[in-house]
Amino acid sequence: MVTSKDVAKHAGVSQATVSRVLNGYPGIKQETKDKVMQAMAELHYRPNFIARSLVMNQTRNIALLSGTLKNHFFVETTDNIVRLAAEKGYSVMVHFEHMGDNLSLFETISRYKPDGIILSTIQLDDPLLPQLEEANIPYMMFNRRPRTGGNYVVIDNRLAGELNTRHLIEYGHKRIAFLSGHLNVSTFFERKEGYEATLKKYGLQPDPQLMVMTNGTPQEIEVAAVRLMQLSSPPTAIICATDAMALTCMDVLIRMGKRIPEDVSICGVDDIDIASHQSIRLTTVGNYKQQMGVLAIEMLMNLIEAEEEALQPIQIVLRPELIVRETTGACPP
Repeated sequence: MVTSKDVAKHAGVSQATVSRVLNGYPGIKQETKDKVMQAMAELHYRPNFIARSLVMNQTRNIALLSGTLKNHFFVETTDNIVRLAAEKGYSVMVHFEHMGDNLSLFETISRYKPDGIILSTIQLDDPLLPQLEEANIPYMMFNRRPRTGGNYVVIDNRLAGELNTRHLIEYGHKRIAFLSGHLNVSTFFERKEGYEATLKKYGLQPDPQLMVMTNGTPQEIEVAAVRLMQLSSPPTAIICATDAMALTCMDVLIRMGKRIPEDVSICGVDDIDIASHQSIRLTTVGNYKQQMGVLAIEMLMNLIEAEEEALQPIQIVLRPELIVRETTGACPP
């Protein structure tokens, strides 16, 4: 059986270097990595992760608490996380959120003793956070963060709300609606803050009738969109807090006989793959979904494999960009 010692000899490096390459340690020259990987391929070496797990008292399992797969954002980020973890020798156990039931999920996951937890289900004042801290399990959050503390990778959601709102104001819109999920989630809460602050900055007073919070299901989005368009003074533009909501909203408006963007402009946030489809061309704010998921799982694996606990929380905020496509246009006369 080929061992890591054989790989080290074949590559002309130390056995410790082979170990560092296998475990993804930073600071290793690309030339050295290439030598090790080539030696592994030529010798048909397969790392014995089971034996290593026993020695290091690790399971090589990571638990992922993900948002619903009805939102393509979570489909795409879950795929990236599982793929990258597998490349590093980790298996990912995927669990899907039940609204507000993170504690029960955490209890279930804890029985399997994962090496770390990555989650996109945290709420602003989630009772799960102190449980995570007390359990002393490495964890990372992405796309959502608590009100204070925690390890996370998110975008600047206030800026996301600002970018969409400013874009529509510059097109001449004044009746701009905001369609969102519940405000106990940082993504929606902060995007709404950016929306309201930008309206005020341009001398527009936020109208409570134009701000609709839902549970995010297509059924509630449909009801909300219809109500908005039935107002005595309906909006000429709608900002949806996610692309998934925007796609549902577009479908509803088209069924109502509305033209997009001639009658109503629509924009979203996330830049999911289908948003750029030629038949849709959704204006959105890109939030580096791939980079967000990749960064979160990389940070988690670093925490798992670090010899000492991180002294400071890992808090990464990515800057989003406005991507103007064909669902937004000038305010109708």
